[in-house]
Amino acid sequence: MKIGTVRQLAWTLILCLLFLLSAGCQTADPPAETAAPAPAPSAPALSQSPEAPEEETVYVPSYQVYPPSMDPLYTRCAVEREDGLWFLRQVDDGNGAHLCLMHGGPDAADPVTVTAFDPEVYVERFCLLENGRAWVERLDFLTWETALLELSLETGEILREVPFPTEYGLVLGLFDLPDGSLGISTASLSTGEQTVFQMLEDGTFSELTVPLDEEKRYLVTFLGSAGSGLPEGECLAYDKKALIAFTPGSGERRELMNWAEWGIFFGTTSPLGVQDGVVRLLDYGYGEYVTLTPTPRSQVPVRQELTLSCLTVEDALADAVRNFNRRSGEYYVTIRDYSQGRDFTRDVQDQAITAMNLDIVSGNMPDLLSIQEGVPFKSWAEKGFLRDLSPWLEEEGIELLPQLLRAGTVDGKLLMVCAGFSILTAAGRRDVIGDPVGWTVAEANALAASLPDCAGVFPGSMTRETYLGLLDSWLEGYLDWGSGTASFDSPGFRDVLAFAAALPAEAPAAEGAEAELMQGRALADAVTVSSIGDWQFRDLVYMGQLVCPGMPATDGVGSLIRMHFPMAVSASSAQAEGACAFLRSMLEVKTQAADTDLFPSLRSAFDTQLGEAMREPTAEEGYTVTYLTPEGYRLPDSTVYLWDGAEGEPAPRAVFRWYDENYTMIREEKMYALRPAQRDSLLRLLDSAVRSTSYDQTIAGIVREEAGALFAGQRDPEEVSRRVQRRAELYLSEQG
Repeated sequence: MKIGTVRQLAWTLILCLLFLLSAGCQTADPPAETAAPAPAPSAPALSQSPEAPEEETVYVPSYQVYPPSMDPLYTRCAVEREDGLWFLRQVDDGNGAHLCLMHGGPDAADPVTVTAFDPEVYVERFCLLENGRAWVERLDFLTWETALLELSLETGEILREVPFPTEYGLVLGLFDLPDGSLGISTASLSTGEQTVFQMLEDGTFSELTVPLDEEKRYLVTFLGSAGSGLPEGECLAYDKKALIAFTPGSGERRELMNWAEWGIFFGTTSPLGVQDGVVRLLDYGYGEYVTLTPTPRSQVPVRQELTLSCLTVEDALADAVRNFNRRSGEYYVTIRDYSQGRDFTRDVQDQAITAMNLDIVSGNMPDLLSIQEGVPFKSWAEKGFLRDLSPWLEEEGIELLPQLLRAGTVDGKLLMVCAGFSILTAAGRRDVIGDPVGWTVAEANALAASLPDCAGVFPGSMTRETYLGLLDSWLEGYLDWGSGTASFDSPGFRDVLAFAAALPAEAPAAEGAEAELMQGRALADAVTVSSIGDWQFRDLVYMGQLVCPGMPATDGVGSLIRMHFPMAVSASSAQAEGACAFLRSMLEVKTQAADTDLFPSLRSAFDTQLGEAMREPTAEEGYTVTYLTPEGYRLPDSTVYLWDGAEGEPAPRAVFRWYDENYTMIREEKMYALRPAQRDSLLRLLDSAVRSTSYDQTIAGIVREEAGALFAGQRDPEEVSRRVQRRAELYLSEQG
């Protein structure tokens, strides 16, 4: 078996295991361009012991950008000591690729090979000892046997080989115990359950009690005892919550530093080592060294805690909190997750909304609120629970796009802002449906009926359930929270119900939405336009005929703004300045302009992106290629190709290539600079979106329940609309 195959199998095995162990972990943060400041933690201090100083000690983080040579793909399992850096690296010396244990200067400079391993084995980790030796874990993929190798760091000679029983699980880590023996952490491949063993003098293994959670799936990374500076008999380790000290054999643990308070994500860190009590981590999510230094608490300024309530912790929200906590020297944010980390099903969402609403109406207000879809935002606004952010924006000189000002304003007060947004709409071909800014259900049905080849307004993939899910976001158009009235008994809403009832319960076999639209057999498809580049791509798909009238709606407002983790500030927050500091971190001009995956919130950032999209690129800038598979996936090519087209022909920004079931290219389209006509169409779409997708889950539940009787043939649209109206008015009166 070749080393490439070995590595591929190894990574597959390890990724499967990590999925079991780390389910529910957030995605990594994007790399930071500069090192963050070193704020002071408020973590619990080390417990007192005869050897410990009288004053409390806390761990203070600092950050430094690491050089490309420290990329963990090339410096795997790096361990830093006073004599330099020790790490594993794949080397090809002309006789084939194999893994080597290497020793280099700081930052992996000028490395030399200590020992090279057989190409047929996989080496993932090692542990350096104080006696000039090391233990290395070796996995043989020909026999699937694991062995621990003791070797000399001076000569690279393997001094001893100790088989590790397969039934003990996959080795996750090696570390030194206070008595000088070797500790081995493992995990079961079937359950992910973690176990720790101690290697005895005779080469046998004894299970060791350590501080794992009840499921024993905490994925503890052990740092060992050498250089820890802890009281005798203790080891350093960390898990996904904190840096901890523990006593082997007793299971006791002391939390030394909470990761969340400092924006450190354990899933993107690997330990470099510990010297004189200073912990050094490699954070490849940010591309930084993280140094944790024990410091007397009296030398550490105090940071204030901000609470943030949310229904569930979305990746974007977790990233924003992590970035803020990492950089702020005055505040840190603690997330109050009402889903409690559970899979966010509709039942969990309902339970989370109920619990969150009960807390808020009873006065248990957070400083910040994540206005995720389904929360009773308008009800909170009417009760005065939320702070008007307009004076703060004016004071800070922050200018948002007018669309966001409209979407976040209730009764003349701006109560909600966001870091970016997309547009929920419906798209079709201009040469088929014209150029409407919005349309009603009756108008869409009439147009579909007038076209001989048109099977319906939407493609065959649009089912009743899909439509009801989309309809949730449009229900605010039937509510007037100020007057406490609703208009669900209107002819327009009856048309919506009848339209939903006419849709199939299940999607029939179809060629796909794009094919139906291009052949004129459907008028429009529900889409989310997320950025300027995304709009350009969709226009490319529609052969320059893209038009977005939005979903057929009673009031003609068919396009909505979907805010990217919208945030509000509690009107009663005692830390309003800190809460606004968090909002300010979301609205940084440089970050907003650089993020082209979403429409930015700031007018200046949008103008910058629009100007860049309309700029003609030079041939020397090159272009990228994206492959579109028959399964509907986009496969971007990271290579930048230089344009070598005909003289006078404009250079494209990107090239898209479509492939059929045999992976033969069937279409190629070049994306050029945004033309004025395209810009005008895009701006018209943005201007047509005057509401956000925020909706009240209770109202959505009422509509869904009553529509069930319509779909079952038990009631007609008129009776259902009256029932929805009565229940909605009762709910509004209860909220008033």
